[in-house]
Amino acid sequence: MNFLKFSFLLIFISLLVGLTPTFFKFAFNLDSIQPAEAVSFKTTKDTGKIKSIIVGKSKIPVYLADTEEKRIKGLGGRTSIPRNYGMFFIFDYVDYQNIWMKDMLFPIDIIWIDGNSKIVHIEKNVSPDTYPKIFTAPVKARYVLELNAGMSELYDLKIGKKIIFGSK
Repeated sequence: MNFLKFSFLLIFISLLVGLTPTFFKFAFNLDSIQPAEAVSFKTTKDTGKIKSIIVGKSKIPVYLADTEEKRIKGLGGRTSIPRNYGMFFIFDYVDYQNIWMKDMLFPIDIIWIDGNSKIVHIEKNVSPDTYPKIFTAPVKARYVLELNAGMSELYDLKIGKKIIFGSK
């Protein structure tokens, strides 16, 4: 009886090992994933979780959403963030990046940035009441910046402007 269990275990393991790469390639469409670009950020002295990006003459402190879990949660559940702060989403590849207002408690501006660090689309003053609507730029993007509503105007963010990661 032990021999029979052991045989089934070996068959199961060999099937699992043999099928796993094929399964992951099919399930997650790994052929479309592009390698991540090297992006450097400047860490502030207060905390390692806050970084900065520079647009024109404005330096914007940002919270990073650089994992799937952080990207899904985003700013949801927070009652606010400091007025001049934002959340910077770093996606693994350039694609049509979707943003929603799930669990959001305040309005935001949403800025899509392409793989060349240029702003490609802006949605202003997006209300939490828009959930479950999904916002997507009309072109592919690699990054998304969320700011308090009205801050994209204050920072003079416009389509075509370049984002600099870190400081010189």
